[in-house]
Amino acid sequence: MFLKQTFFLIFFTFVFCFGSFSQRNDDTQNENGESSQKKNKHSPDSAFVSYFILSEQGAYQRFVVSKPLNYFQEYDVAKQNNKFYANLGPSGSASYPLLFSLTPIPNFRFKNDVYDVYKLKDDSIKFYISDSPFTHLRYHLGTAKEQKFDINFSQRIGSGIYLGLSARFANSPGIYLRQRAFHSGATFYGAFLYPTQRYGAVFTYRTDHSTNYENGGIQNIENFTQNTETNRKVFNIYLQNAVNRGKNSGFVFQQYFNILKPTIIKKIDTTTTVIARKFDAGRIIHTLKYSKTGNAYQDQGLPSSFDFYPTFYNDSLTVFDSVRNIHIENCLVYSNEVPDTLGKSFPLQYSFGLRFQTDKLNQDIVSKTFHQTVPFGMLKGIIKRKTFFKASAFLVMGGYNAGDHLLEGDFYQYFGKQNHKAYLNFSKGMSHPDYYFNHYYSDNFRWENSFAAQDYIKGELGLILKGFDMNVSYTRMLNYTYLNQKILPAQFTDALTILTSHVSKEFRIKHWITTVYAAAQQVTPDSLLQLPAFIGKLTFCYDIVLFKNALHAQAGISGTYHSEWYQNAYMPALGAFYLQRSYISGNYPYLDAFVNLNIKRARLFIKYEHFNAGFMNYNYIMVPDYPQADAAIKFGISWLFFD
Repeated sequence: MFLKQTFFLIFFTFVFCFGSFSQRNDDTQNENGESSQKKNKHSPDSAFVSYFILSEQGAYQRFVVSKPLNYFQEYDVAKQNNKFYANLGPSGSASYPLLFSLTPIPNFRFKNDVYDVYKLKDDSIKFYISDSPFTHLRYHLGTAKEQKFDINFSQRIGSGIYLGLSARFANSPGIYLRQRAFHSGATFYGAFLYPTQRYGAVFTYRTDHSTNYENGGIQNIENFTQNTETNRKVFNIYLQNAVNRGKNSGFVFQQYFNILKPTIIKKIDTTTTVIARKFDAGRIIHTLKYSKTGNAYQDQGLPSSFDFYPTFYNDSLTVFDSVRNIHIENCLVYSNEVPDTLGKSFPLQYSFGLRFQTDKLNQDIVSKTFHQTVPFGMLKGIIKRKTFFKASAFLVMGGYNAGDHLLEGDFYQYFGKQNHKAYLNFSKGMSHPDYYFNHYYSDNFRWENSFAAQDYIKGELGLILKGFDMNVSYTRMLNYTYLNQKILPAQFTDALTILTSHVSKEFRIKHWITTVYAAAQQVTPDSLLQLPAFIGKLTFCYDIVLFKNALHAQAGISGTYHSEWYQNAYMPALGAFYLQRSYISGNYPYLDAFVNLNIKRARLFIKYEHFNAGFMNYNYIMVPDYPQADAAIKFGISWLFFD
């Protein structure tokens, strides 16, 4: 109680002091709370650094590295960018998204990875471009030795040659017995971007490890909901010696060659003129990918945990299930697509290619190999730099996913001086359920099924106008595949429909910033796909610049709310969530208080996370038998180095 009182005293003291200082500094602020003075372009506290991510079309869109203070306190990747996940309590634990999203992919997939949001991925590697060495350090510290450390480093070693390293370490012990989540990994990359842009090549190597201790949840959830014991470490748990381990590694090599030079040099008398081409003949891109993914579940606590599992097939008293998948892919693309959302480039852009994929699956003693070829293409038209039409498609031939396809059309229109945007999307396709729904072999679960491919159709309409981002979508799916209440695969052959919508807006009134996000979704029938009908997030803060722009500070409160819903239960031996209809929870706000500071190159935050824990009923649960964390102080720092 003393800790809570102390934090609130510090928090409101910050707000009062910032309000007092603001009376002296209004002449340096505009009505949006932003500095009206021009920044010194040669300031030692800033530099121009950009980055790009991998693209099969070789269209590397550059993003400028910045250090915004808004949402800096959101250190957990599962909570950034209006993402909403249900997890087992600690950051890094098994989770699933609470907002429906249909994102079909043409790749073979054994099963959905419940740790995917925390994994390093090839398509999210950032290639930093800077004339001088660039380093970004981030560190987060929480209770019970919770730590997270990230580092990004980039160095130019010659004309158009860049080397870089991204590494991270995360440890989240949790507050209950055997609740630790540990993740570590790194990516190394090199890029050669020829100064004339005629040729380029990039290479990445990625390694990622995770260890998640599994306790199976609390045996008697009433010990928590009735708060009969404040020491969470004495609660009895189901599993005493179970763990899920994951190991991923791989590399990507990509190179491109532009058929024509991007510029034309004309000489008239003694004058040399360089002009951009009005037509791009395109480029040829080759991408080679190799990845090895391994997962293992082990429980050495038998026979004490016999009752936790529905079935047990092994003769020994140890559960050990392992799955390994090796993916090899060659992709050849011809494209003239450019990352230009304002349509200043070519009015007709296209991309056509072939993927040749091989997947080698080892599931305990069972081994399978799949070969598939995926032709794909995209065609985009641009009219007067304001109207965009885009059509794309892919088809899977051969392998487990044979026949999977997607036909997608996009239309978006910019209008007004501020480039407001209206967009429309329509997609239709078919995709096989994850492989393990049909074929699975382990110590606790075994089945052989022949489920049909899932057929889906989706329409989406959105509008971005004066800061409002509004969207509504409708999805109809046949042959939806899921894990039922008996933790067995099942398929719903009738139509499953999902209607979703969201709206977001940021309001700025002098020094006050309010950000609102609200999402609604209706699933029919809702007994097969269990999601909250309403999710909302509200952030309210006071933003101020002090001491002649030397200090930028924010103090505020953020709240997240989920309506009541039947939550999915979790089975550690499968690493999967399944349906249950006996426990319902939600209708609870998670409130955080925070202070963000920006001093030159450094940003800091102090956050009192879930400060309302204990003030309301003890029903803050997102997965049955797995309560969320209690109130805790969090601290974080981010530091940029440009030399």
